Amino acid sequence: MRRTALLLTLALVSPAAAQEPPRVPTRDYAATYTMTGFGAEAPKTMEMSFSAATKRQRVDMADAGQNISMIMELGGSRMWVLQHESRMAIELSGGAPGDRDVPISRFDKDVRLTRVGTDRVVGLACTVYRVIREGKPQGTACVTEHGIMLRGEFEADGEGGTMEATRVSLDRQPAERFEVPPGYQTMQMPAVPRGQPPRR
Repeated sequence: MRRTALLLTLALVSPAAAQEPPRVPTRDYAATYTMTGFGAEAPKTMEMSFSAATKRQRVDMADAGQNISMIMELGGSRMWVLQHESRMAIELSGGAPGDRDVPISRFDKDVRLTRVGTDRVVGLACTVYRVIREGKPQGTACVTEHGIMLRGEFEADGEGGTMEATRVSLDRQPAERFEVPPGYQTMQMPAVPRGQPPRR
């Protein structure tokens, strides 16, 4: 999950100046990404979709041999991890245990972007930014004018990884994609105040 969160840093970066991309995407989209690096033996595929109406983003991928989905409130405080084989939904809040790995609006204060050029990915124009976090360069991101990341190259803790879109649809996304499916059992992770360790 930590490596996924590191790559999602590039997808959820927040602006520091007017010329930077929007804080969250400004239109619906669905994209397929190929991810490489971070110790993976083979490239992985990730599906990402976004609803502009609800400001929710969904990520679908395989993790540790299981197909999982994550539904995130961008700029909000909740995230749901869907475990499809067990039909289980784990609801996390911003103060839940493991908060450091939950990519929910945690990059708005310490991520800065510097424009370095332009490019095209899957036929769409995007601006290339250098990503700086806590004063340290962490990679680059190519982002469209609507705030959709098409390519990211990331390096942290001596490991590198990339994610690049291979398919992008700008069609309106169904609202039900961003809700916990009917019949799933929901388990809420209790909130813990920041700075306080979870109970053992």
